[in-house]
Amino acid sequence: MKKLLLLPLLLIALTGCDEAIESTYTPKIVVDGFIYAGEPIDSVVLHYTVPFTSSYDDSAFAITGADVRVTVDGNEFQLQPIPNKRGRYFLPASSLIVQGGKTYDLSVKVNDLSVHSTTIVPMPISITNRDSAFPPDKILILDTNDATTFNFTLLAGPTQADRLYMLQVTALDTTFGKVNTGPQGPPVDTSAYVRYSFIQTAPNIKIYSRLFGWFGPNKLTFLSLDNNWIDYKRAVGYGSDSFLPYQPSLSHVDGGYGVWASAAKDTITVFLKVKN
Repeated sequence: MKKLLLLPLLLIALTGCDEAIESTYTPKIVVDGFIYAGEPIDSVVLHYTVPFTSSYDDSAFAITGADVRVTVDGNEFQLQPIPNKRGRYFLPASSLIVQGGKTYDLSVKVNDLSVHSTTIVPMPISITNRDSAFPPDKILILDTNDATTFNFTLLAGPTQADRLYMLQVTALDTTFGKVNTGPQGPPVDTSAYVRYSFIQTAPNIKIYSRLFGWFGPNKLTFLSLDNNWIDYKRAVGYGSDSFLPYQPSLSHVDGGYGVWASAAKDTITVFLKVKN
């Protein structure tokens, strides 16, 4: 998921219309960090912004040697570089497990650059109808000639009135072939193995066929999002706003670009088959 979200942001970080375009390239830090209630901080990805004259290269613009720290409840933790992965930083699970309802401050310093961001982690959620939403064997049948018959709904709780929710679908094995929507429309974009539903207010999400890019095993992740994640999606454009340019005013990373966001999540794995 992190690579999927990071690359578009890097390519357009300097093209927003609400900041003046500078003729001289001045590097800034781009943060790609997502944390989850009940899990360790396994990857905070750091890059420099890409000048107009250069094409994006992950390794070339990855930030190494940064001082990356997370503070919660007055306790500060210094993240470690992930071996053999440039620009990636983590904390061992033995050092810290993210807890819902708490505030996590991120600070990054490298050379004379620094950024800061804060996220409040949503409280844990769980899928409440995992046994009744799908057939007992968790095998879903897609009729590519009539996708309207593909109708499932996931519910999660406890309900939080101030939260927005999203579903993430991850293909776990692509050897079973791509999904083609047939007469329902053009084939879905299967260049990515992870797809997302629209963000919505109610903690019940309709699972429609175009969320799936591949047949076979798929992991469904139900996400309760913090405000940073929601604004990030607004900043890069999604759904009916996908034509909008990057909007730095929606970034919660002070001094740079990117996202430091959190969510609570629960997952379930299903198997998608084509109707014979």
